[in-house]
Amino acid sequence: MRLKGKVSLITGAGSGIGRATALLFAREGALVVAADRDAQQAEKTQKLIEQEGGQCEAKCIDVSQEEQVAAVIATVVKTWGQLDVLCNNAGISLLKPVTTTTEAEWDKVFNVNLKGVFFGCKHAIPQMAKQGNGAIVNTASELAIVAQPLYGAYCATKAGVLALTRVLALEWAAKGIQINAVCPGPIATPMLQAEFDLADDPINEEKLAIKSIPAGRLGTPEDIAKVALFLASEDAQFVHGAAIVADGGKTIF
Repeated sequence: MRLKGKVSLITGAGSGIGRATALLFAREGALVVAADRDAQQAEKTQKLIEQEGGQCEAKCIDVSQEEQVAAVIATVVKTWGQLDVLCNNAGISLLKPVTTTTEAEWDKVFNVNLKGVFFGCKHAIPQMAKQGNGAIVNTASELAIVAQPLYGAYCATKAGVLALTRVLALEWAAKGIQINAVCPGPIATPMLQAEFDLADDPINEEKLAIKSIPAGRLGTPEDIAKVALFLASEDAQFVHGAAIVADGGKTIF
């Protein structure tokens, strides 16, 4: 019960890492607000949590729209009087050479992956500062640290998330706010599967991905949720501006 009595807002909570994080946080005692652009998937997360006896409220939100992010955070604070944890997890990918990426495609990835994190932090931090405590966990990526062909836009956004995390950690640590990032490697999520499916041989593409991971397997959403739990809990009170890489050793070499 490391999050007992905490109010947590998780974006991208309709699937993958976001859903696993929402479930784990609820099991640890948090009241979870599961936000996702897919209302049905957010509601499914809510039902899964409630079936386990936890508390959850689903919200439909497009994190690329500031007014929606601001409204959800304002509603959370008005309803429960606090916002203790924010997980900026919503994200999308794009596999395409930079030379053929359109401006609209580039902007879409940036609007969700980086601007969405900016909006979340912008509107959550004032409430956390008022409380004198809070934790923000931003989902970056191993590709914030290393490069991979065809991921130009994605790498750029995740590197931006990491840089923003560090700046905000410096600015707000003295106010009792922990702001950190988790950098997942290849995780078995619908988004990664969609990337595999773009290959001529999806099964072989997955095998190649696994071969690149010293641990010998893809990560699970639960692997990342556990890191997010640590960063959101009081166990991480002295952790500020960290980028915890959870990639099965993929970026060691």
